[in-house]
Amino acid sequence: MIRFFSLIPRLPGIDRQRFHDHWRHPHGTLGRQIPGMLSYVQAHQFDTDRLGPGQDEFDGVAMPSFDSAKDAAALVDEPLFVDNIRPDEPLFQDLPRVVFFITEEEVIVSRPAIGAGAAADRQWDVLERPTSIHLLQFVHLDGNPGWAGADDAELGLRIGALRHAVNRPSAEVHSDSAPFLGARQLWWPTLTAFQDGVDADPAAFDELLARAGHAVTMLAVSERFLR
Repeated sequence: MIRFFSLIPRLPGIDRQRFHDHWRHPHGTLGRQIPGMLSYVQAHQFDTDRLGPGQDEFDGVAMPSFDSAKDAAALVDEPLFVDNIRPDEPLFQDLPRVVFFITEEEVIVSRPAIGAGAAADRQWDVLERPTSIHLLQFVHLDGNPGWAGADDAELGLRIGALRHAVNRPSAEVHSDSAPFLGARQLWWPTLTAFQDGVDADPAAFDELLARAGHAVTMLAVSERFLR
């Protein structure tokens, strides 16, 4: 699957609440109508004491997915985007600082719904939930080239993440000009589940995130606008 990340800082002079609400509506309501998207998720950043300085460098991440890199790259030329979405962006986004990253997504831990009678964690599926707690990490070009390790899945499970994916640049789109080495995503059902998971094994949390080196790391409430 192709995942398009748009890392969005808010326009100076707009407070956080107004930024997030405008992004949800009208922007998100209009955006979910764009043809060709498989899914559309907004990750709304919020501060947590489990992360350090710099977690609020971006106020959110838009995350549509597509069948192909070609479809993802064509998003900015889609007529509905050109006529409705693009004119709305300057009203709440600091456009010169927006970063686009088109990737190939690999799910390394998935917890699909498997029906009644199973434990709650085995029934939970991020693809079926309107909201989830979402940790995102974008590895800068001067970060660790070995940011994705063989034991990543184990470390994520030790901190209670119920889904875990890694994203690598689409060579078809970025060639040698990608803005990041890659991205990591982990999901929890609730903020309490995230906090309890991290607190239960802080060494695993620190090790997983530290191996990226120089990176943008944030916690967000992800809101699913389109399955």
